[in-house]
Amino acid sequence: MIRAVLFDFGGTLFSYETMMNGEGHNLLELARGAGVEADLEQILRAQREHSRRVFKDYSSRPYYRHRDMFNESLRATLEALGGSPDDELLEGYRDRQWERHRHDFELRQGVTETLGKLRERDIHVGMVSNIDDDQLEHLLGVSGIGPYFDAILSSESARSCKPHGEIFRQALESAGCRADEALFVGDSRTTDVAGANAAGLHSVLLWQRTDRSPPDGDPRPRHVISEIPQVLGLLN
Repeated sequence: MIRAVLFDFGGTLFSYETMMNGEGHNLLELARGAGVEADLEQILRAQREHSRRVFKDYSSRPYYRHRDMFNESLRATLEALGGSPDDELLEGYRDRQWERHRHDFELRQGVTETLGKLRERDIHVGMVSNIDDDQLEHLLGVSGIGPYFDAILSSESARSCKPHGEIFRQALESAGCRADEALFVGDSRTTDVAGANAAGLHSVLLWQRTDRSPPDGDPRPRHVISEIPQVLGLLN
């Protein structure tokens, strides 16, 4: 019997796509402040390249601050385009991000209803997110879903980042159940599925692409869903 359902946050309970237009505007403003004259497409292309490189370096670490990772990626992007970013510029970019979130943030369809039904069934509802505490507090305030959770665990509080096992161990301890009594729902195969599998939880991959199925091979999720409410059908 499943006694706990643990959710990733970003990309799972909400989509980053709803915030892309605002992010593009903020990124362009940051670049201009750093002296970069490239257009938005060039900036985004450089950002993707350097974000992949920086994330690959950080993701092998058992713990890291996400603010450090994002700032390093932004610095590398702007410097590659001839810019000179400083701490004040990066802090201003972050402030604008947070302000845009208040207008652009949207939960995925059926999230609050699903969380409510899980609680009605006396299922422990937890959140396990690779995120810094200040960013988590901000997004929980914007989303309004904090009260639905019995426990919320950030990577900063756990001093552990998915897919490493310590953050899952702490989440299970809060849930008061064994790993095989818990579902873990996330949108990332490399962090959510791989980490949950290694920790012995039942991994659930949220896959919303309609053009192709999830890739074959490891890490392989125990279940695949396309909408959050489908979690309810996995409880038995």
